[in-house]
Amino acid sequence: MNVGYVIGESSPEEALMLAERPVRVGRYVVLEYDGMRVIGLVTSVFRGSPLLDPTLNDVKIVQRLKTLDTSIPQFVKATVKLLYEMNTGTLPDMPPGPGTPVRFAQEEELKDIFAEGDITIGTVIGVNIPVNIKVNSLSRHLAILAATGSGKSNTVAVLSQSLANIGGAVVIFDYHGEYYNSDIQNLNPIEAKLNPLYLTPREFATLLELRSNAIIQYRFLRNAFTTYVSEIRQKIKEGNVDYSELNANFAQDIIDKVNELAGGENQRNQKDSALEVINKIEEFVDRYEGIIDLTVPDIPSRIRHSSVNVISINHLDEDAMDAIVSHYLRRILDSRKEFKHRRTGLSFPVVAVIEEAHVFISKTEDTLTKYQASKIAREGRKFGVSMVIVSQRPKGLDETILSQMTNKIILRMVEPTDKKYVLEASDNLTEDLVEQLSSLGIGEAIVIGNLVKLPAFVKVAKFPGRLGGSDPDLKGEWNALKERKIETEFG
Repeated sequence: MNVGYVIGESSPEEALMLAERPVRVGRYVVLEYDGMRVIGLVTSVFRGSPLLDPTLNDVKIVQRLKTLDTSIPQFVKATVKLLYEMNTGTLPDMPPGPGTPVRFAQEEELKDIFAEGDITIGTVIGVNIPVNIKVNSLSRHLAILAATGSGKSNTVAVLSQSLANIGGAVVIFDYHGEYYNSDIQNLNPIEAKLNPLYLTPREFATLLELRSNAIIQYRFLRNAFTTYVSEIRQKIKEGNVDYSELNANFAQDIIDKVNELAGGENQRNQKDSALEVINKIEEFVDRYEGIIDLTVPDIPSRIRHSSVNVISINHLDEDAMDAIVSHYLRRILDSRKEFKHRRTGLSFPVVAVIEEAHVFISKTEDTLTKYQASKIAREGRKFGVSMVIVSQRPKGLDETILSQMTNKIILRMVEPTDKKYVLEASDNLTEDLVEQLSSLGIGEAIVIGNLVKLPAFVKVAKFPGRLGGSDPDLKGEWNALKERKIETEFG
């Protein structure tokens, strides 16, 4: 059934349609012309009347027309973005002519386009056609972006559960505690702990906030730290370590090593540098005391495949969160490199999900995580480490890293500067698609990138279980308090 006809001038990328009836933004249509069968997407809709055009200035004319028995003639026009020539599987190279019929895409045509994939993320908005995504395309990374309350957590849960169901390994850095105690199947909760035995000297120095130009301080720290780590690993290998004292003595043991090194120095500036390192070590313990644990295994050994591995960081302050996320990302990437080169280390690919990514991958601040995330954005594809960044503040994200997220799932977004920022950081997102973000409902999204054959307007599937990120029932909780108070007062 035709929904309208092409009018005016067209291009191989876009056509204007005069519609027979109202049509919703996001609907897929088909135009057949010049031996081609082209699928298009309705990207804007507007309604008007030839009698009441924008030049009309007399309201009495409108009032008179409204009193007539006959209705005011109206038209509906829509812009159609031409996406794909279905016969050849290529972009259309010829524009449709005026009068070309436009019809809604049939279910079978949409199935042919959106069934190509490995897991189902949802259905095409307006029709019950599953939208599948290609898992291998996650190697090019993914950004999930939306305004607060638009369905980001549900999208992450659906995606993560689906990946685990096909044998994948997902690691979620759980900023708000939404997933740690959720109903996600095959959940592997991981306690957020930092084992200094797996830190590099430079990483340890960064956590101590040693200045990059503090060469003498770094020399003291590096020598003391590497000696300490070597001795502890040897004791562990020999079974000659008291685990109950290991954490308690950690800081003092390294301080003793620094003092030993400083004892052999005669110059005052050398001793002052050693003293500054000791102060930094004591500050480090104060700042990260809750997450330091020399008894926990290295993070790659705690990650399970066919699982959603959730690291709850919501109880930590932002410095500790940053330290955990940064270190774990580095160890995951290093372990995957190890496996690729020497067949030891992490033997399966990993998808790392960073919630509240604007905190860790800030446009304006240099965080520990930002450095590691940029490495994964550049190198992760080669070693089977994919990154998913999730944020409700896109304009706060580092533009370089965001631009390397080739795939995007963008839910409802209303803030103009956010939309503009996402557009400028995306090669495969066009202005006409961005304009539709404000009109999306909760749980509706635009999916772009190699995940799908065509830009997809998707109703994301509803995660069937419980998540911790839903809005609180304020009225219900207040009523419960009121009822308990009445019961207490009147027995």
